[in-house]
Amino acid sequence: MKTSYLFPHRFKAVSGVVFVTAFVLLLGYFIFNLENRLNLTTKVFALIGDTGFGGGGSLLGNQVYFKWIENDIADEILIALIIASGIVFGFAKEKHEDEMVASIRLHSLAWATIANYGILLFCYLFIYGFTFFNVLMAAMFSQLIIFIVLFRFKMYRFYNTLQHEE
Repeated sequence: MKTSYLFPHRFKAVSGVVFVTAFVLLLGYFIFNLENRLNLTTKVFALIGDTGFGGGGSLLGNQVYFKWIENDIADEILIALIIASGIVFGFAKEKHEDEMVASIRLHSLAWATIANYGILLFCYLFIYGFTFFNVLMAAMFSQLIIFIVLFRFKMYRFYNTLQHEE
């Protein structure tokens, strides 16, 4: 079975370690409010940005377009690592890639999409204000996380079923 959209199997271990590490660090970053302690502030180019809370008549501050601004980049780095390594980890070939694995991958992706949009709908109906911004931020990679967890769980069950049949 030709699966040209999958990454080589050799990337699976490294991307898995990076994915889990970046995810744990991002959780710690937001739960323990580490943005004040890490201080990875640097100048970045912003297509659209703001100068912070208050001032300028805007709720979020003065908006700037196509300018260099000061920003803490720790969360951007961690989210980029989660997305990139999660895609490679989730879509790397298995050691023995066959039609059954492809079927499990497709079903996991479909259920992850359904679950993710169900969670988003629930949050859209019951979470309001600036807190909803956190929901939108988590939505960037929640489907990927749900997919990886479902796929790994189903593959674990599949491999264990094969061992019991032998």
